[in-house]
Amino acid sequence: MRRAVVWSLAAWMVLIAGFLAVRAAKTAPQTPAAASVARVDPALAKCRAAGEAAARDPACLEAWRAARARFFGRPTS
Repeated sequence: MRRAVVWSLAAWMVLIAGFLAVRAAKTAPQTPAAASVARVDPALAKCRAAGEAAARDPACLEAWRAARARFFGRPTS
């Protein structure tokens, strides 16, 4: 008797978990991947492509400073 109760509870839990998983998959937002990617600042992209030389480039240093300020919510000036 006890085994039957345990197995029936386990079966119910599996059925409920499956139902919730299917329901969550149906209600998940269907956004295209390109829309969720943030736009890259052209100055930062140029500095990333420059590699190690960007560490001495004043324009890159300024672009990184502005990006850090935006990220941390500080004024850019």
